[in-house]
Amino acid sequence: MKAVIPDSLMGEIQELQDTFGSVTSQAIVLTDQAGNVITRPTLYGIFYQKMFSSLQETQRPFEPALLRLGPLSHPAVLEEWVPGLKYVVSPLVPEYGQTYYLWSGLYMEEGTRELVLQAFEAKMRIHPHYDELRTELLAMPELSRERIGIIRGKLAVLGNILSKLLAGGVLKPLAQRSGMVVSQLLSNLETDFLKIEDVLQQMAGRFSDADLYAFAKEEEAGRYKVKYSAGKEANLLMNAEFQQGDGFLGQAVLGREPRHWQGVAKDPRSLFFTQRGITQPEYLSCYPVQIHSGKKALLLAVGFGEIRQLQDHAQQDQMVASLLGLSSRGEKLRQRETLRNDATLRLKEAACLLPQTTSSQELGIQLLDIIMGMPFYPSSVLVYFEEAAGGSHHAKGWSPEAAAQYVQEIEDRYSPQAFLSSAIINEDAEEQVLLECPLIAEKVFKGILAVGFRRRSEAEEWLTFASCLASLASTSIRLIEKDNRLNKQAGVFLQHTRDYLGSTNPELQRLSLEASSMAHELARYTGLPEREAERLRNACLLAPFKLDFLQGYGFYQEELALLKQVDQLASFYFEMDKPSVSLPAQLLALVLHHTGKHADRDQLAEPELEWLDPSRYSMDDYIAGGIDSEPQSALQSFLRSRSDAQPMRRTVSAVKLLNSAALKTPKEEWGISPREEEVLELIILGKTNKEIAGALFISEHTVKNHLSRIFTKMNVTDRSQIIALVYKRILDSERIEI
Repeated sequence: MKAVIPDSLMGEIQELQDTFGSVTSQAIVLTDQAGNVITRPTLYGIFYQKMFSSLQETQRPFEPALLRLGPLSHPAVLEEWVPGLKYVVSPLVPEYGQTYYLWSGLYMEEGTRELVLQAFEAKMRIHPHYDELRTELLAMPELSRERIGIIRGKLAVLGNILSKLLAGGVLKPLAQRSGMVVSQLLSNLETDFLKIEDVLQQMAGRFSDADLYAFAKEEEAGRYKVKYSAGKEANLLMNAEFQQGDGFLGQAVLGREPRHWQGVAKDPRSLFFTQRGITQPEYLSCYPVQIHSGKKALLLAVGFGEIRQLQDHAQQDQMVASLLGLSSRGEKLRQRETLRNDATLRLKEAACLLPQTTSSQELGIQLLDIIMGMPFYPSSVLVYFEEAAGGSHHAKGWSPEAAAQYVQEIEDRYSPQAFLSSAIINEDAEEQVLLECPLIAEKVFKGILAVGFRRRSEAEEWLTFASCLASLASTSIRLIEKDNRLNKQAGVFLQHTRDYLGSTNPELQRLSLEASSMAHELARYTGLPEREAERLRNACLLAPFKLDFLQGYGFYQEELALLKQVDQLASFYFEMDKPSVSLPAQLLALVLHHTGKHADRDQLAEPELEWLDPSRYSMDDYIAGGIDSEPQSALQSFLRSRSDAQPMRRTVSAVKLLNSAALKTPKEEWGISPREEEVLELIILGKTNKEIAGALFISEHTVKNHLSRIFTKMNVTDRSQIIALVYKRILDSERIEI
């Protein structure tokens, strides 16, 4: 928005500018902080007139330079158009919230004429008045740096006069002007948090205030660092550190009341400034501030010239310091709330992901990814599992030696008989604070989730979140152990049934073994995932038995559901009675039917036993013919591929490539988990991270973690190498035509 100046002031401001320009033979113009021209430019000579005429064709021609410069608190000599041509910019800050800029120039620096002419020719050759402008440049005097510095000082004088006019300084008392500053800060605080650097720039730019303002924050207990500064020699004070109790600043933070010192130049404590190349200050005011997390900060005002009357500005500075502290606390609370919301979303995602893990190794990797992706940015994470075969661990942010040493310490400290019942904060680790959360399943110690933080306060703040993750991990451990027990018992049951079948009806056992091998290969051939192929294999091994017998044991529920669908399919006689049967069940029915065609019917016709039912291998051809055309075609294509003496050349989809039997062993070699296999399948299909996230109902961050692990396991660096590797395995094994 263009600045509005009362008409009563414009005439006086214009007269001052023109008079000053006439006396100094300088081109001068006043703009607001957005680059809008406020006054009529004071121009002398054809060069300035032609150049400014060109600038007028551009909307807000001074705006790009202001954006590059950033906030200024003192006059500066700059060079951004042609090397060697200088101009002076002086900021005017009559009120907080509004800044003006006084521009003057151009000035040719001594010894740069040739350089200026070359650069000018390259930039301005096509200008319609190029020849006249070049002639003026040739006649422009060269000025030393000292001379340009004097001009900058003169412009600062004009700037101070204009600042007083704009602020009404000649009419308004100091108390009223201070009240306006604080009022404006309060107004800004109502809509947003104050930016400390902007406030300091405005404070340092006000007339009659200190020459230098700075804001130091407590980094650690008793150690402070200057994070923001503005004003004269501000860059020399940035990042300066001091300890509580040391020097002027260290003494100021010991209490809550402001501290003021005059005649600072005579005090040896002023070495804090002079050692950094700063001019010896004459007076110093310090205002302690309470910020977030119980920490302190310090607003300091430094003056290098005549000692000011402290009572004139102390109240204003104190109020500004208090508002900055209030704003910092509010901003920290908002940031903390945002972090907590982000962390809660990650916890919800973890609640979905962790129960899907099928092994402690997969669980450990998932926990590493989830913790390191948390918005509180831990320094490290280590997951330790106490297992029957010995402890194992997964770590990020640890060196191998440090991780091994810490694991040994855990094994020495904790055991199934003596373990943690709740999280503790361990401060004995080197250079970090460890939040140790126990993993407990069925009241038995299973391991430790250790999250590293830089400070104890961070560990205390995020203890609840880490404990929630540990609880989710403990639940996942229980599910993994339950599945392992169930799978082990199911495997024993399946072996017993096969042994019983071999001793009771060898022909039926032969058929089931042949069908199981064929069903697994057919499932992978048609693009079904490995888990579905294993279900079909096991269903064929169970197919000789009656459902009532199998259901009594409670194992292989998914396989029994497939067999039930096959029985429903075999029982229909009319098209209208045909049940809805899944693709895997249709493939299973086709495999059983095909295998049964080659059965020895005499051996199958032995006296019927209570638990056996060979009828699934004797499906009527009419029933088999009623199965959908897609699985029928898949079976015929599969059988032709098996019967050919030479490897068959065929065109297949990306999914069939991925699910080819030729990849079974390499995928086991890579250690691809079921979830990673789903991601890998979508990579082969050419899906983006966003599309993969949408298809699998996970975040893009989780997709990136899966990709990283797949890259590591397959020893590749990008997607194209994954696709090339998969295709090469298939081509080498089956000579498939892509």
